[in-house]
Amino acid sequence: DEAYRKHHMFVRPKLKRLPSDYFRQCGFATFQEDKPGLDLAREHKLVDNFLWANDYPHHEGTWPHSAAAIERTMNHLTDNERAKILGLNAARIFRFPIPARYREQADVKAFLNIGR
Repeated sequence: DEAYRKHHMFVRPKLKRLPSDYFRQCGFATFQEDKPGLDLAREHKLVDNFLWANDYPHHEGTWPHSAAAIERTMNHLTDNERAKILGLNAARIFRFPIPARYREQADVKAFLNIGR
């Protein structure tokens, strides 16, 4: 947004909204172990746009130590934020059904009431 504001006179076509608004609406990003990135996502209210990935089966991924990587990277997030990043955002983006056995969990109920 800062660059757009500073250099808007060179941008064609003109945007009706700020670039961050377009990202918030239809942009998504994945990550493996990026605690500072998660802090920025929280600060800019972009938790709904982030998905965790382990890059299986590639050697630079977190597998088979994914659970430890998740705890190390996301131990400062709320349960609701973790649930979104670890699966609920993917369910919303790709329109995956939420299995009935999970629908009574508080974070899933809150997610389902948002109005997908």
